[in-house]
Order: sequence, then structure tokens, then C-alpha cells
Amino acid sequence: MMPIIQKPLYIDVSEQLREMIYQRQLMPGDWIDEMSLCEQIGISRTPLREALKVLHAEGLIEIVPRRGSRVSVLDE
Repeated sequence: MMPIIQKPLYIDVSEQLREMIYQRQLMPGDWIDEMSLCEQIGISRTPLREALKVLHAEGLIEIVPRRGSRVSVLDE
């Protein structure tokens, strides 16, 4: 029997956000409304912020101090 491996919530959230960016539900240059995303996904802000850090490390999100986060403008 294989052990059940649970991944942290922020990993699932980062996968959802990555898909939203690739499907253009979050457009390049758009500011990310953390509160509405939390309500939409059904999570608190902590896993969302951890997910944003993951996407920032991948270059998909730009984090602007004291302003928030926005979707990076990507080259095709």
C-alpha cells in the first residue's frame, strides 16, 4: 500500500493561479485582488500569499512592495 502524500494548500493554489494566468483569466499587467481571489477560491490570505511567492519565483507574478501583486507581462 502506498502512503497518502498531501501537498500543502499553497501548492494547489499556485497551480490554480498559474492556470488562470495561462488561460488569460488573469491578464498581464492586472493587479491581483487578494480578497476577491480568496473568496473565489475559498481560502485565507496566507496560502494565497505563499502561492504568489511561488509564482513570483517563476516570473509569472510581480510583487510591488506596499502596493500588492500583479501579473507579469510575458513574451510569447
